Amino acid sequence: FRLLFLPMYSPWLNPIERLWLSLHETITRNHQCRYMWQLLKQVAQFMNAASLFPGNQQGLAKVER
Repeated sequence: FRLLFLPMYSPWLNPIERLWLSLHETITRNHQCRYMWQLLKQVAQFMNAASLFPGNQQGLAKVER
């Protein structure tokens, strides 16, 4: 385990920024949803299908509560 410090603002180094960009490009761009429930449904589907580790064989890592 190694702790790495990132510069104050470095979206190219932060993996979550790639996820938000992908979400924006596929769901929220151009305001495709007319109603909030449609947006929430599409975002939930996106998050369930998204891979937090692109290229990784395990795909999406889920945390059990």
